Order: sequence, then structure tokens, then C-alpha cells
Amino acid sequence: MPGRLYADRRPWRYGCLDDLLRAVADETLVEVFITDTELRRIHHPYDGGADVILATPAERDRLRERHTDWLPSGPAGL
Repeated sequence: MPGRLYADRRPWRYGCLDDLLRAVADETLVEVFITDTELRRIHHPYDGGADVILATPAERDRLRERHTDWLPSGPAGL
């Protein structure tokens, strides 16, 4: 199967990714990656959740503390 790639650059506005995230949740789109312009932070949503890669451990810890309800309930947090 041939690969497909689409890239877009948009200024951040509240709600600007809502349609994209809905399409991912509905499995209309797959393998979506959302990044900052320097590729230091990566958000990879999928139909069952998301993976988030952040620039520093401190940034990761702040996000974890703010959104504990996002984390899986398993003992390893995976």
C-alpha cells in the first residue's frame, strides 16, 4: 500500500484541532502527529488515547500532574 503524507502549518487557536481530533477518534484518519514548529513536542492521538512526547522531564511531570485522569489505570501507567 502506498504511503500518504500531509503536512500543514497553522497558528494556534483554541479549538483549531477539534475536527482533526474527531476524525482520529472516528478512525477516519490514522497516524496523525501534531508537533510544535521545532518538533520538540509531539502529540500522537489515536482512537483509544494518545502518546505525548515532551521536551523535558520537568514538562512531562507538569503535564502528568495536571491531567492524571488522562493516564491509564495500570500500575506502570502504560
